[in-house]
Amino acid sequence: MKRFGIIVVTILLAGTGLWAQKQKPMPRPPIYGIPAKTLPKGLWIIRGYWIHPFYNKKLDTNTGEMIPMPDNMSFSSNTVIAKARYGFTSKLTGILNVPFVDNRMTTPDIVKTGTGVGDVVGALLWKFHQNKDKKFITSLLFYTKSPVGRSSGLSAEQLPLGTGSFDAGLALLPEKEFGKWDMRWSAFYVLRGKNRSGVNLGDVMQLSWSTAYNASQRFIGEASLVYKQSWENHKDGSAIDGSSIHQFQLIPGAQYRIARTFLVQVALPVTLSAKTPFGSTVGSWLGLYYLF
Repeated sequence: MKRFGIIVVTILLAGTGLWAQKQKPMPRPPIYGIPAKTLPKGLWIIRGYWIHPFYNKKLDTNTGEMIPMPDNMSFSSNTVIAKARYGFTSKLTGILNVPFVDNRMTTPDIVKTGTGVGDVVGALLWKFHQNKDKKFITSLLFYTKSPVGRSSGLSAEQLPLGTGSFDAGLALLPEKEFGKWDMRWSAFYVLRGKNRSGVNLGDVMQLSWSTAYNASQRFIGEASLVYKQSWENHKDGSAIDGSSIHQFQLIPGAQYRIARTFLVQVALPVTLSAKTPFGSTVGSWLGLYYLF
């Protein structure tokens, strides 16, 4: 018991020491979404988060409406994303996202599962505008997604882990600080390619607006509105009926600073409207953020 007390005191003192470092501004990272801020040259951010939607709806392919999940059917999804960022220069940051997916669908006839690495994202964030007081910046995000996740040659009991397509996109990201308030916007467009089943996947557009309040040096609250739309898929030159989907979410969140550069983040995505294969009224999102 005495040894445990010594360990706890040591951790608290270490955290206090990190907290006392005032030579650099406190980072104000976003909880959910894409930040416009690039990293200083040579600086790393390691971030990980767990996403778990509570699926309770499915798409009725006959009517195109979302309906309650039947009692004899369930779909669960857990995704853990490891994210690394590195400052190549003060204006150019590299991004790598690697997801680990665990999905399970149960019906009266079959149980399907999919577990493993999903599609990997690589991106570059370029800050091309910053005002004199560094409170308003605008960046571009150059986005690529590689079809690493298994998506073809599946057995009847397997679920895909990715789309099977190589995608590329561009996002415009303005961001503004107003004292304790942060405001962020994004306009994101992704060109999706042909998957391994010969389907040309519809392009994706995402628009978001976020506002965060830095209540204290330790606590930040945030809320985001996110709209995502994908257009119809095509095969052999013909559109696939019902393949266009959309989702509109309100995402409240909060983060607590354990030490100067170590934060715990949580968000609860609430779906306001959607047309997706499976839907959740609310989900959970838990993240850890470390800068060094």
